[in-house]
Amino acid sequence: MKIMKGLASFSVLLAVTAQPVHAAVSGKISLMSNYLSYGLSQTLDEPAVQITTTWSGESGLYLSGWASQVDFGEGTDTEMGIYAGYSMSINEGYSLDAGVAQFFYEGADISDDYKYNEIYTLLSTPLINLGLHYSWDYFGSGAGYTVVQASRQFSISHFFNLTLGADYAATDDKNRYSILGESDYLHYFVRAEKEMIGLQWSLSLHETTMPESETDEARVVAGVGWSF
Repeated sequence: MKIMKGLASFSVLLAVTAQPVHAAVSGKISLMSNYLSYGLSQTLDEPAVQITTTWSGESGLYLSGWASQVDFGEGTDTEMGIYAGYSMSINEGYSLDAGVAQFFYEGADISDDYKYNEIYTLLSTPLINLGLHYSWDYFGSGAGYTVVQASRQFSISHFFNLTLGADYAATDDKNRYSILGESDYLHYFVRAEKEMIGLQWSLSLHETTMPESETDEARVVAGVGWSF
């Protein structure tokens, strides 16, 4: 499988790089019942294998690789991303993460046209977590695309973690890139997570404000992952 081969090579590269600079390498392999990006399925509501691996330096610098199965209905079957960023603690309970990412796709002749870059920043506080993502050429369309995120995590009696979240996505040029015909929409979700028998289990419910269609249907997503 090209996802496994690509991320395995990336993991080896990070591990070799990490040793002389006293950095750490971590990763996770997950099986998801559906791959949702801001509430919209990227797999035609089918399951997906996902892999991520991260090199973290003592200074706060990090490099991360990501891959997932996708299905856009035209032959594209793989999404991959590379992140480079810096994470720092501001104060007790507060942290800031900022970086750049590039996403690219494989599987069809047209897949390479979807490649795009993104800048992002994430702020974590004891009360709420906030995120901002911006791409100036989303999916190679030439249109700007902005996503604003907010979430809050709760620990439920030490049995599992519960996350409530929402994100707002908008394109700045509907003629170049539209979100299934729309210029913006809201996605909100609730997710429960628990670690058990050495695996990370998750169950989430997602809804969007997309017009009445199959994209407007609430979706339940289950997942299981193994961290290394």
